[in-house]
Amino acid sequence: MKKKLASLLAGSLLCIGVAGAAQAGPYNLYTPYFAWDNNFNNSNIAWSPSSGQYPQWTASFNFSSYSLYGYPASIRGWHYGWNPTGDTLFPKKLSSTSTIPAAFSYASGGSNMAGDFAYDLFLRKDAQKSTPQLEVMIWAGNNSYPIGSPIATGVITENGVTYDLWAGNNSAAGYYVYTFLPQRSSVPASLPTSGSANIDIMHFFKKLQGRAYFSTSMYLDVVEAGCEVVRGNGWVSTTWFQVSAQ
Repeated sequence: MKKKLASLLAGSLLCIGVAGAAQAGPYNLYTPYFAWDNNFNNSNIAWSPSSGQYPQWTASFNFSSYSLYGYPASIRGWHYGWNPTGDTLFPKKLSSTSTIPAAFSYASGGSNMAGDFAYDLFLRKDAQKSTPQLEVMIWAGNNSYPIGSPIATGVITENGVTYDLWAGNNSAAGYYVYTFLPQRSSVPASLPTSGSANIDIMHFFKKLQGRAYFSTSMYLDVVEAGCEVVRGNGWVSTTWFQVSAQ
C-alpha cells in the first residue's frame, strides 16, 4: 500500500483516503477474512494478530510527529487484486446487491493518539480485482479530518450516528474519495479508547447515487476495517470484524 499524505489543517490532522499497492508485510488468515499489518514504508509498527477464529489484532507504535504510518486492518475481499483466503464473495456488483451488513469494534490506549478508525471500501467499474477506481470510507471514532471538504451534512443516520459527507481527489492514488464522517461540534482531543460501527454499507452507497464517479453498476472489491495510524505512543486494536453481502 502506498503511503498516504497527511498534513495539519486548522490544528487538526487531515487524512488522505487510503491508497494501496501489492501485498507486503505480515498477515494472518481467518478465512473468509484476513488481517494485515499494512504499515507504510516499513514503519516502526509492532503488529500482533490473534490466534482465534475471527480477525483480531493489535498494533503498537511510538510516533511523535504527524504523518500517515499505516492502516492495519481486518479485511474481506480483494485489496488491489490481492486476497490470500480464496474467498469469492467479492467483487460484488452493487446493482445486484441489497444488503452489506458489517460489524466492527475497536480499542486504543496510550498518549497523544491521533488518527481514525474506519471502514475502507474500494470499487471498480468492472470485476477485474485490480487497482481501485473509487474509494469510499465510513469513519468511526476519530480525531482527524478526511480528504477534500464537506459537500453535504446529515446525509444519513445509521445505528444512532449521523454522518456528513466529504469528498475530494486523492491525486497520489489516482482516484476520487468519498468519506462519511460522524458529525461532531469539535474535533476530539484523542482517539476513543473503545467503540464500534455496526452498519449496512448499502445504505451509504445509496446516498451516493447521482454523485460524480459513483454508479450502482460498479463492483465492490473489498471491505476493510482498521485504523489509520498518524501519531501517538500506544496501541490500536480491532476486536471484532464481520461482513457479508446479499
